[in-house]
Amino acid sequence: MFKAIRYDLRYGVMEGFRKYLLAAAFGAFVFVNFFFDSVGQSMYFTGGPWNMRELGLSVGDLIIFELGANFGRTGSSGATSFNFPTLWYISILLPCYMTLTLASDDISAGGVQIMSRLQRRGKWWLSKCVLCAVSVVLYYLTLYAATWVICVTAGFESSIVPEETIFNSVFGVMFIASETTPTALFVSLIIQPCLVATALSLVELTITLFVKPIYAFIAVAAYLAASTLIISPAFLGSFAMPIRSSAIGVYNFDFPSCLLICVTLSAIAILAGRWKIIKTDIL
Repeated sequence: MFKAIRYDLRYGVMEGFRKYLLAAAFGAFVFVNFFFDSVGQSMYFTGGPWNMRELGLSVGDLIIFELGANFGRTGSSGATSFNFPTLWYISILLPCYMTLTLASDDISAGGVQIMSRLQRRGKWWLSKCVLCAVSVVLYYLTLYAATWVICVTAGFESSIVPEETIFNSVFGVMFIASETTPTALFVSLIIQPCLVATALSLVELTITLFVKPIYAFIAVAAYLAASTLIISPAFLGSFAMPIRSSAIGVYNFDFPSCLLICVTLSAIAILAGRWKIIKTDIL
């Protein structure tokens, strides 16, 4: 089994190199959006775009403003408002797309022979699940590394803590940095989205054993879109939204709950996929 995992990680990551370049390019695109948003904030607070550095914006501001998603169908004040978080939505769907055909492509490209050599299909399936999870983690490492490097190079601060005044102006709610910690913010802004994307990718990979990959992708995309409207733990996307995290303080989508749900869902997906691949006559 470990040989199969090493083989998948070695060749799966190498063959997926261009996908990680896509993650870096998306990170650059996110920064461009953040830069122009920062120009607008600078015009409002300092009277001109040339005073942008006076705002004290950081990497944390980029993540929370561009990839933080939204508060839901009704804002914290109760007023009905909704802006679809396009960049956040793409950031979660990209790793799901990158891992969509890991199982189906392998089966069509010699996976049956590999199953025969392993003698147990369950080992082959576990290897694909490990590759899926590692691929998602590498995607997020590439995405955040790219945005961090570009931000620091452009003169923004490397802090993970959002600027309070700008946050309150953009979202219309009070954020007090002293009431949280950098560690809590790091978990909410960096770790939780990665956990959720990993769980969704594993579920999607399992669904591809039952239906065509395109239908699995559509199902995950629709479920994720529903998370932007419905504020509930039943919609896992809320845990991947930094703006709804317990560290921000408006909602209470905390890390322990996120970890428990993601691990449980991933385990169910892996077991369901193992059962399906064992029962299916593909040899």
